[in-house]
Amino acid sequence: MKILLAIIVLFLALNNGCRQESTRISNGGVNDDSLMQQVEKVLAEKKRMQELRLELSRSRYLSPLMKYKPVIKKYAKRYGFDWRLIVAQIMQESRFREQARSPVGARGLMQLMPRTAREISRELDIEFILKNPRENIAAGIYHMRKQYNVFKKANYANRVKLSLASYNAGIGRVFDSQDIARYFRKSPNKWENVRRYLPMLKSSDWQLHLQVWPQGKPRYGYFYGYRETINYVDSIWEMYQVYKKIL
Repeated sequence: MKILLAIIVLFLALNNGCRQESTRISNGGVNDDSLMQQVEKVLAEKKRMQELRLELSRSRYLSPLMKYKPVIKKYAKRYGFDWRLIVAQIMQESRFREQARSPVGARGLMQLMPRTAREISRELDIEFILKNPRENIAAGIYHMRKQYNVFKKANYANRVKLSLASYNAGIGRVFDSQDIARYFRKSPNKWENVRRYLPMLKSSDWQLHLQVWPQGKPRYGYFYGYRETINYVDSIWEMYQVYKKIL
């Protein structure tokens, strides 16, 4: 997936480069060879994107993706998300395996924990969240929206990333990392800062904790799963950028 992201980043950069080059030429600059090289690279990347679409069409993920695309789009629209973001999240969570179950007990396409499923079941009045894939998707997107509602001061990209981190690690971990960001006078509404300080929620960082919290430790306890959470957010965001181009 990182390779796919790199391709798209290059594609965007080259497009921008072509616009800048055209401006210089229109202002009297002469660099035809360079401009032609840029154009050729852009065309090559467009061809590569077509190849990626073809690869997806031949992969084992296309069938379940198309099967659940209508319900994903339905609830993504209802809760204000790009459906391709949810596709990226499902790919990261379960690879579209309906019976997926994590070592800690998360289940379904959206990998919801039983306790979370029970809460959502009461809120949405749906009964088979852990057994019915469509209900699992609906509940997962709803749960994602609940996280999203908390981070109203962040811009869209950061808000999504903070929501994903909360979905994966629990919102308390994000709150604690935001506390550290505030201590260092950094914006708590930027994923870059939260990402930086998540690893500082370990017990070995007790000296910092004494400065941040009156009780001398994170409000929601020590946290050691930061690598998984960071990878979770970054991977989904990377996949999302790819899917916006090929879906």
